[in-house]
Amino acid sequence: MQNKMIDMHSLYSEASIVSQFSEPKFRRFIEDDCIFPVRGVKKTFSRNDIILKANHDLDAIYFIEDGIVTATIGTGVAVDFYTASDILGLSNLLLESSSCYTYQVLTEELIVTRYAKEDIIEKIMNTQEGYFYHYVYMQNRANHMFKKEALLRLPTRQRISSVLLELGQKYGEINLENNIICFPKQISKGMIAQYANLNPNTITTVLQKLQEEGYIYTIKSAIYMDKSKFEKKVEVFS
Repeated sequence: MQNKMIDMHSLYSEASIVSQFSEPKFRRFIEDDCIFPVRGVKKTFSRNDIILKANHDLDAIYFIEDGIVTATIGTGVAVDFYTASDILGLSNLLLESSSCYTYQVLTEELIVTRYAKEDIIEKIMNTQEGYFYHYVYMQNRANHMFKKEALLRLPTRQRISSVLLELGQKYGEINLENNIICFPKQISKGMIAQYANLNPNTITTVLQKLQEEGYIYTIKSAIYMDKSKFEKKVEVFS
């Protein structure tokens, strides 16, 4: 594997690696018939179903097609979320390894494609391209973790505003005509508090302040945000 890394780095720059071996292309590579074709099975889960459980054997890798999943630790503390085009279970390529998190379905329905972990490992380990697809995936996960750590060091109001914008843009619905984001109802105030490492009462207080200032408004318990105004608010903080 080390030799493959040296050979491929001599052929590709860091920028070209990221563009040519992106996560969306990884899926097509997995099912490519030319070498070690891997076939997945479509599966559907319902709300609150657990896909993977922490400290249990991780024998499958899941590509999310539709829906939202939360990753929790301990007694159910939400530390991350995943949605369409995200991958679960790819971080550790060792056989008989266990999952670090419990992954639970938040939406009414979740559609995934399940692949046997040993098949994915074979494909990655026996192709030069496979190394770089996994490398880009791990780089993206590391960058996400660094951003999350930086987020948790922000002052309270800035942290909550940044979390709302981040989660809203990725998991919510955006009305392109008026640039309004509908924050996902499945992600509760309690989950926002857990993700931001803050007290739920603090989240409620800041949300009320943001509403008074006209940055958010609620309709039938759903939170709506003016994307342009919110982005400017986050910029002011920075």
